[in-house]
Amino acid sequence: MSSGGQEPARPRRSHASAFAWMAGLSVVTLLLGATREFLIALELRASGAADLFFRGLVAVSAARVVGLSLYRSRWIPAPREVLGTELLRQERWVSLAMAGAGIAALLAIVGPRAWTDPTVWVFAVSVTLAVHGSAMRALAERAGRERRGFALEWGIPLGTIAGATLLPGGALGPALGLMVGLAVGVAGVWPAARCPGGHDTKDMPLGTRGRTAALLLDALVYANLGLLDAALSHLFPVGGFARLNYAYLFVNAAIMVPSAAATVVALRASAGDPARAHAGLRRWAVLGGLAGAGAVATVGLLFAWSPAAAAVDGAIGWNVSEQTGVLILWSAPFAGLRLANTIGRQPQVAADPRALVSWDLAGIAGRALILGFGAATIGLIASPIGLAFAELVQLGAWWRAPRRSKA
Repeated sequence: MSSGGQEPARPRRSHASAFAWMAGLSVVTLLLGATREFLIALELRASGAADLFFRGLVAVSAARVVGLSLYRSRWIPAPREVLGTELLRQERWVSLAMAGAGIAALLAIVGPRAWTDPTVWVFAVSVTLAVHGSAMRALAERAGRERRGFALEWGIPLGTIAGATLLPGGALGPALGLMVGLAVGVAGVWPAARCPGGHDTKDMPLGTRGRTAALLLDALVYANLGLLDAALSHLFPVGGFARLNYAYLFVNAAIMVPSAAATVVALRASAGDPARAHAGLRRWAVLGGLAGAGAVATVGLLFAWSPAAAAVDGAIGWNVSEQTGVLILWSAPFAGLRLANTIGRQPQVAADPRALVSWDLAGIAGRALILGFGAATIGLIASPIGLAFAELVQLGAWWRAPRRSKA
């Protein structure tokens, strides 16, 4: 489409339809992710190689989550008149900065002794692809093409599965597969992201610098979950970080399906009048939180049931249920609060994200203290306890009506 022409804007789907489509596609993503974790658990178990793979995976996931959170918040409420390619142009330096920060975080997480391992540098390329992919998916969602955005979501686990199958016995094979899957996913999403409708409008204002900085900080501190645990994972025994990730797979099984859809739908509902959307979303947040906590508790109790535990352990070949069941139960409060916050905080994101920053910082500071001191005393359960504390603090950011900037 030429820069001067104008294509009729595609009608936006209803909130309920968008939620249903994204939830359904997220189920497929979840099943693919479960298959990926199964193969990693089968091949690497709770070993140093598994720790290395999950540290790299956390860095890639953090780059995707931070980028997607930032670009959703910036672009979904933005005027529809501007082309996706123009939004990408305006944010190119932000994307480069996020990629550089992601690679630096990866190197810090794995530690200097691992820098000679080629697996680390494969993950470094994947971090760069992940940042660009998050922008592609956000543009596809902005255009009402949520389904195309899942090409990226499915490319990652499919590539990892292929890499683990073709090059078994170490972390390099899955890492290479993940990188290839990311590249294929980005290529698959690009056609949906580049022409969402509208026309080329130079320098479309996307908000003040303060708002941009607040969105980026909120995405870095609150939206991603794994960076802090990965940075402090050296406090755990060998294989401990892998055990945490196996447990969090089942936690994500309960909250991943509604979370992505809830974020987009809640942002769209809040784009026009955040204060008006707040009351309705708060009710849904409470209900969603209760459902999320109940689902995770059910999974944890299922792992304590001998027939189910025996079936899981028999399929994987080691006692994964015994080593993860307790962690899943301790994660139930976090899961409920996380899902509630995902829904409830979007009106404040739309109104003025700067009001979220103090709550973000208070939450991560308390979480770091709990994890740092708790790792040596109570072990791995310090992680879900710290996560629950950070989410509990976050309730204060949105329980009351959203606060707008005076500017």
